[in-house]
Amino acid sequence: MFWGTHRVRVDEKGRLAVPATFRRQLPDGSFISIGQDGVLTIYPPDQWESLASRLQDPLLGPEQRALSRALFSKAVACEFDGQGRVALSAEQRRLAGIEPRSTVAVIGNGARVEIWAEQRWDDYSDDAVGRFDELADRVIQGRG
Repeated sequence: MFWGTHRVRVDEKGRLAVPATFRRQLPDGSFISIGQDGVLTIYPPDQWESLASRLQDPLLGPEQRALSRALFSKAVACEFDGQGRVALSAEQRRLAGIEPRSTVAVIGNGARVEIWAEQRWDDYSDDAVGRFDELADRVIQGRG
């Protein structure tokens, strides 16, 4: 289970050091690809395989084909170098609004890790926290 928010600097080559608490939980076979809300997501193998199995039907409809193409075409293996860094592709950085030499928010989101452009995360988080009671009533307690 992943939780917490870490601010991390992206270097000039587009690499970032994944926090050690997350790295220890990310086994070989993890992938980085696009996620919902304009972020990059690190999918552990079980999450990745679950997504892949849903998108393997040879006769997918147009929405499934579009999702499959978007997800898999933007994926890279999550491989750590000796300093615990992962390299984000130029295309991934472009899609997520992440510039070299910028700060990102690396957040735990339960079963996966998300990488957000810092300002995008701050705006999203401020909104979600401001609506916490409303969201809790709707999602957890089934009201609204």
